[in-house]
Parts: sequence; C-alpha cells; structure tokens
Amino acid sequence: MDQSPNNIIESLGVYLPPQSYSTGEVLMDCKNQVRFPLEKVTGIKTRRMAGRNEFSIDLARKAIADCLAKSKYNPTDIDLLICCNISRYDGLNSVSFEPGTSIRLRQYFGFTNALVFDITNACAGMFTGIYIVNALINTGAIRRGMVVSGEYITHLTQTAQQEIKGFMDTRLPCLTLGDAGAAVILEKATTKQVGFQEIDLQTFGHYSSYCIAKSSEHGGMIMYTDSVNLTDVAIKACAKHAMNLLQQAGWPPESLQHLIMHQTSEITLNGARREINRLLKSEVFHEGNTVNNLEQRGNTASTSHFIAIADHIRNNKIQSGDKVVFSISASGLTIGTVLYVFDDLPDRMRQMESQPSVKPKEAVHKRLSPATTLNAPRIRIESMGTIPQESPGKKNSMELLHQTATICLKESSYQCCDIGLLIYCGVYRTDYLLEPAYAALLAGELAMNATSPGYSNNKTLAFDIFNGSIGFLNACYVVQQMIVAENCKTAMVVAAECENNAGDFPGDLLGILETASAIILDADPLNNVGFSRFLFKYHEESLHSYTTYCNTSNVKPYLHIRKDNNLEELYLACILPAVQELLQMEGLDLSGIDRVFPPQISSGFIVRLSDLLHLPQDIFIDAVGEGPDLFTSSLPYALDFAYKKELVKPGDTGLMITVGSGIQVGCAIYHF
Repeated sequence: MDQSPNNIIESLGVYLPPQSYSTGEVLMDCKNQVRFPLEKVTGIKTRRMAGRNEFSIDLARKAIADCLAKSKYNPTDIDLLICCNISRYDGLNSVSFEPGTSIRLRQYFGFTNALVFDITNACAGMFTGIYIVNALINTGAIRRGMVVSGEYITHLTQTAQQEIKGFMDTRLPCLTLGDAGAAVILEKATTKQVGFQEIDLQTFGHYSSYCIAKSSEHGGMIMYTDSVNLTDVAIKACAKHAMNLLQQAGWPPESLQHLIMHQTSEITLNGARREINRLLKSEVFHEGNTVNNLEQRGNTASTSHFIAIADHIRNNKIQSGDKVVFSISASGLTIGTVLYVFDDLPDRMRQMESQPSVKPKEAVHKRLSPATTLNAPRIRIESMGTIPQESPGKKNSMELLHQTATICLKESSYQCCDIGLLIYCGVYRTDYLLEPAYAALLAGELAMNATSPGYSNNKTLAFDIFNGSIGFLNACYVVQQMIVAENCKTAMVVAAECENNAGDFPGDLLGILETASAIILDADPLNNVGFSRFLFKYHEESLHSYTTYCNTSNVKPYLHIRKDNNLEELYLACILPAVQELLQMEGLDLSGIDRVFPPQISSGFIVRLSDLLHLPQDIFIDAVGEGPDLFTSSLPYALDFAYKKELVKPGDTGLMITVGSGIQVGCAIYHF
C-alpha cells in the first residue's frame, strides 16, 4: 500500500470585485420584463460584478497576489502555472486568444521557472488544473504548482439582459452569475493524513449541448442552458460518483465535516443533498454541513468552490483537520469528487488576515529547471488521423474534428471506449465557442463513454489545452505524465482550426489551414518507442509580437490579428537555444538526429531553420509546402507525411519543434 504523503493546498488566494449588484437590480435592467422569483429560487441576493476597470486577467492577477502573500513561496519557486478560467474577456468587448493568459501572468509576476499553459473545462476548470498538478507532483516532474482562474462572466449577464424574452428563456441562468478570482498553490505534504485523499473526474459528453457559451447573434457573448435536463443528470451523476468514491476510500459519510458543491442555485444544492441522502438511506447531509455561499456571491463558475472555502475559513466555519468532500459539476457534462483533509491552512489564513506581517521564506533546494521535464517512460503515438489538405468548402471546426477523430480510431487497435483522456488543443473555433470544453463536445459526438450511468468500468475525462500552436506538444507532455501517474492508460489529442474572419472579413485572415488532426497515445510496452523528453522555453520580451483578440461589440464579431513583420526571425532566434538545451539534456548532438519535425509554417521557414541548425534540408519533414500554416496540427501532419513517404524507420530519432505566440518554444525527442 502506498504510504507516500499526499499533496496539499499550501496557500489559497481569492479576489472579489468591490461593486455589488442585487438580483432585483439585475432583473430591473432587463430590456424585457422577466416575471420570475429569481432570488427566491436561486438564493442569490447579490453578486460581485467587474467589467468597469477589471476583467478576467485582472481578477486572476489579484487572486495570485493574495495567494503569494499568504504563501511561504515566491514566484520563482513555482514550477507549473495553469490558468483555468472559462472567460477570456480581458478588456471591454475583447476576448483574448493569443498569447495565453498563463504566459502573460508568467511575465507579470516573474514565474521564471514555471512551465505554463491554459486549460478550459467550464466550471470544472480549477479542479482539472489541480488534477494535472497533482499528477505532475506525484511523478516527480515538479515540486509545486499554481492553479488560477479569473472569471469575469457577468458580461454574459449584460448580453442576456438585452436578449431574454421571459422566464422560460434558456438564457435566464446568465442572470445568476458573479465575478471572482481564485488561486491555489499545491505541494507535497509531510504526511498522508492530510491533503488530497482522492481526486476523480470524468466527462459524460452526451450532455455537452445542455450548456453552450458562444458569440451572440446580437453582439457580445451569451450562454444557453437547458437547466432542467442539465440539473437532473448532474445531480444524479454527482451523487452516485461521490458515493462510489467515498466507499472506495473507506470514508464513512458521517465522518465528514463539509459538503462543498458547485454553487449554482439553492434549489440545485438542496436537490443534490437530497439525492446523496437518498443513496445513503440516511440524513447525513443537512444545511449545517452543506456549504452555501450563494447569497452574496452568485455562481462564480470555476472559482466557485474556492470562494466558498475562503468565505467559510474567514467565518470560522472550516477548521484545521476538517474532512471535506467536493462535488464537482460543470457543463460538458464533467463531474467529479475530491476528498480532502485540511492541514493547518484555515488557522494560517485566519492568523495572516488578523495579523498581517512579512511572511517567512523557504530556501528551495537546487533542482532541474521546471521548464524541462524528467526523462519519463516513453509514450508512443499509436495511431493518427488527418484530413486531406485540399478538402473544399467552408469548414466547421467540430465537423472537421469528428472526421479526423473517426479516421484516427479506425487506424487504432483501441476502441472509442478505451480512451481515458481526451484533450483538445485547437485555438480558433466556429462561433468562438468557449463553453463547454470542445473536447467534451467531441466526446459526445463520438459517444466516448458519454452517458451516465456508465455500463462498464471505462471512463473518459475531456478538457481543452489553450496555448496557441504550442498547445499540441503541451498536450502530449500532459498525456505522458498522466499515463506515468496511472491516471489513464490511453489518450487522444485532437486539434481543429477555423478562420473566424473568413465569412465576414475575408481580407483579414490568420493564414492557417482550416483543418483538424488527431493522435492516440499509449505507453510503449518495451519502452523503446515514443516521446522521451520535452522542453518548453519562454521569451516574454517578445510577448506582444503576435496577438489576437475578438471584438464582440458588433453583431459580427471580428478577430483582430497583429503579427510583427519580423515574427519568423524572432521564432528562429528562440528555437536555436531551446534545441541546444534539449539535446544536451538528452545526451545527444545534432548528428544523432535522423529526422527533424519543424513548425509547419511554410517551406521557406523550414529552409531557414535548416540553415540555422546547420543540418541538411533533406532530414527536415516538410508537409506544408507554401502554406497555409498548419498551426496546431503541424506535428500530426508532419508525422503522417513522414510515415506515408516512408521517411522514418524503426530506430530513428526525431526532433520535434513547435513555436508560437508568447514567444514560446516547445521541443521533444521522439524515438521511432
């Protein structure tokens, strides 16, 4: 039996905007009168609203500042930073796409040793981030990580106020939202008695269409929710999941001090509590031990559980040593259960708030730079799927994704139900859809362990990694660590891109191919084939050399694109030192590389890269020709091209290179 210590929340920081609005005020500002007792049904009297001088990234910054102020660590001590917010509203009528939030926060705070990327998984985002950080600490890849979310979501409220027709309108839940930021630092505990005892998440993609947030036909962003059906399936699935995990962990329900659910509405909390008690055949959970902070907060999306923790610690309702069950539900439908035992965090937080002082600092032991990774067991690409580049017609990103995932599964020895982890890493999607995770929608399209209750032991967790053209390699690295941590055995990584401006603004395009790709990864039985080591490097001095954001103020949203004229020169200058460092870590030199898989930007870029590395052009895989840029699908297309042209053979060593906004460089060694 494993007796190694669990991982704990070393510090928790939160931020709430100062401006508060009542439910009555929210209803009063609706264009059409809404005759519905919203406050009585939801239990929400007021909520905090940002959006005047504060937006998503600002809420995240202030939560991080609070988290660091309560921590014994400095930014340079953080090995991994994951940003998990749904909303990317970082300015007035402005949704950010590139560069990612995490790399901008890396620059702002000086997280100089941190690997960074964004994920998206609706209201399960922060717990998905914790799930990843927990795995990487357990594999030894990192010592500690930070998970942060800044949710400015009341812009949805403002759009809904202009559009809602009545109380049966599927946009009504937009009126329950509140804004907040939250951040946590995770690290290894000194004992197994405290910290995360169990973390389990899964996605039932069949229900992913029950809650959709995307661009509105009238301007702005909007969320459509089938509240009745979503609540019904979520309550039943979450209750059953919590019961199973409690039994698996051997936790008697009566030993728990707190049940903390996603704070959506009072009627939902009460219904979920009744369902859990029904399964227990006992009134174990009641108002006294079920956390409810809706009255002053509303639904703060992915930050919800952590705002509730902070409120109850501040009110002296959560004590050191308390046992907590977190019940997670999010559109997608992603559900989960986390069993946690508090160490002295509640006492430390209360002490710091009552007697603020200079915090002690811990000397950090010398270690590998967290921008590198340990030489983990090899994870191979078992099959792949790509779409012929000459496919005509307007492209819908989900249709492309379904097509390529189906091709990938046909080439695989695995069945769809065998996929334990599904990661989508595309950036530009039809209708600017940001909720639920695109991976969850795909899981539903593929019927990938998609319904509750499941009729086998198979399950799938689906989420998105959102990090420009680096995202695909980030996803491969996360898969490697998840498999090593035994969180899954098989994973699929997918990407799809569309030119959002193509229909209405055809003169202003990104210059990327509208296509999709997919790969399936597993552990090589002999540990001979696959990815061995990854390296990610950052050059925030060029942070603004490539930026994109969507202006939502008009009926037709417009993607603003800004690229420096010398962007490719910047890319090349950043690639060289990253390649040299990776090869040194791996104990290789360039002469030991048989094939190079460069960013598939254009043939011209590949030629310039071969000159820079002083390697012959014929060992570089060129699947792009004169373009367009294959962007997030660069690696799968290059691999597919190499296999079809018989350019690789068993025993070959490949160098994978990606580069993108930030500027970020990702490299990996792959053994064929």
